[in-house]
Amino acid sequence: MKIISKFRDFYDYKVAKYGMDEKLVYTRKTYCEYFESFAIDIYTASDDRISEENFNKNLKENFEYFKGINFHKILILGEKLIHLFFTENGVYTHFDAKNLDVSKGKYQSYYSKEITFNDERNFEITTDFGYAWDKLFSYDRKKLFSSMKIDKSDIILNEPMLLIEYFGESYDKNLKYHRSLYKFTYNPNLSQMGVYIDEDFIWQSLVEFLSNKRSEKEISPEVSNENKILSKGFDLKTSFRPNMKKKHKGDR
Repeated sequence: MKIISKFRDFYDYKVAKYGMDEKLVYTRKTYCEYFESFAIDIYTASDDRISEENFNKNLKENFEYFKGINFHKILILGEKLIHLFFTENGVYTHFDAKNLDVSKGKYQSYYSKEITFNDERNFEITTDFGYAWDKLFSYDRKKLFSSMKIDKSDIILNEPMLLIEYFGESYDKNLKYHRSLYKFTYNPNLSQMGVYIDEDFIWQSLVEFLSNKRSEKEISPEVSNENKILSKGFDLKTSFRPNMKKKHKGDR
């Protein structure tokens, strides 16, 4: 795999072990967008989607950022879902949890889960995905977004890495109503966030994802604009020329 990026991350050095494949290119450009709602297994409308530009221009001024200390985020790595728990003691993953069956814990609710990790530290974790907790850890990328009507070319399905987090509340100027916003960060800088996962696992997950995408393109090559037009029943010579129609038998 070849990485094109303006920043370095902690797993980059693995290129020395696995080599650089010029045909598998990870363009690691970080950018983000927002969703007004993101409920797993519930349809999320396309008009709930907000660009970074729109957020900065229209929503940022009246926005209350989430400031939780111990909280849950979802990292999509290739096709896999990694659950991150940001705590006062650093960042844990669901692989570090001693037991994720937390139904009998002291602080259990939709929004709060008490988790003990392998180092015997215990934290009350705030989560915005608690209603789906029992099945959340078996999901992959496709399952997570199965309720969203998005095209297979959408960035949500095609960027190699994606971080999902509850971001805060947006208010109107008169504080009459508010709406929750979820932030989607594509290709984040993991080390900058304090997220350290096994480097081989990251590298192999990214290579697998990029290899599958490459295979899909080889199996279903991109259709040219001319063929797209013809497949819709249009004629290249007459359909897109002004004031021109096909001549039919009997026309004068």
